[in-house]
Amino acid sequence: MIKVDGITKRFGELTAVDSISFEVERGEIVGLLGPNGAGKTTTMRMITGYYAPEAGTIEIDGINMADEPIAAKKRVGYLPENAPLYEEMTVEEYLNFIADVKGIPNRSAVLPGILEGTGLTKVYNRFIWELSKGYHQRVGIAQTLLGDPDFLVMDEPTTGLDPNQIIEIRNLIRELGKTKTIMISTHILQEAEALSTKIMIIDKARIVARGSKDELKSILESKETLYVTARRNDAFFEGVKKIPGVLEMQRVSSGENTETYKILSKGNISEAVFREAVNRNAVLSELRSEKVSLEDVFIQLTRKEN
Repeated sequence: MIKVDGITKRFGELTAVDSISFEVERGEIVGLLGPNGAGKTTTMRMITGYYAPEAGTIEIDGINMADEPIAAKKRVGYLPENAPLYEEMTVEEYLNFIADVKGIPNRSAVLPGILEGTGLTKVYNRFIWELSKGYHQRVGIAQTLLGDPDFLVMDEPTTGLDPNQIIEIRNLIRELGKTKTIMISTHILQEAEALSTKIMIIDKARIVARGSKDELKSILESKETLYVTARRNDAFFEGVKKIPGVLEMQRVSSGENTETYKILSKGNISEAVFREAVNRNAVLSELRSEKVSLEDVFIQLTRKEN
């Protein structure tokens, strides 16, 4: 397990990470989700030993990162956001170089399995500069697997990829998750939902929520998302804004004669909206409620005024 207890990191007057604590259990794929600048990369760099925290402790399988850094790092494979690849090397040369750096003696026995698992067998003898961005990421993931670490830490693993490449890398991460414990950082909601068994939301250097997708959605279980479409009627929509329980109201589309609003409310306000439509002679064409999404949770927990 990865155990993080009260870690803090500052850069001058900026507190990048503020007293964060969490645990990553074996067999989990944990998504560290947050807006840009929230502290995701700094957190991951401390977990992998790239940065030393100014306060708090990090343990990898019970090994303290500060006391035994080499032993702890051997248990972690790290993929930075921009994988540090030497593009003038072939894939073969690069992976053998990394094996030398990590002191892996039996590379001939382990490399074939890594190449097959990451889909690199056909490009093993090609120069890295010749490869697509998707294959760059595969090479980066392959180097994290050298040494057979139990834990993989991946910072924004699909950044800059096209849709097909994103699907390929996500599938690869899912496959690796069958035998490895994985922690990924992302600012993309769909990525966290697609890959993670547990999600931690970080904002302004602190963890603001954690749990499974369903557990996070339960944070807003007393709230409702309502879509209202009506013939253009300013008095009606102004009246809806004043209904008790309305927390947020956003226009999502506007036609020649109709408007659609997304309303986040505390409790069910459908009946009140319908009464308002009757009172304002509004012509409704849609009144539809939706389950709270992870996006709703993310917005509520990371909005600037909070």
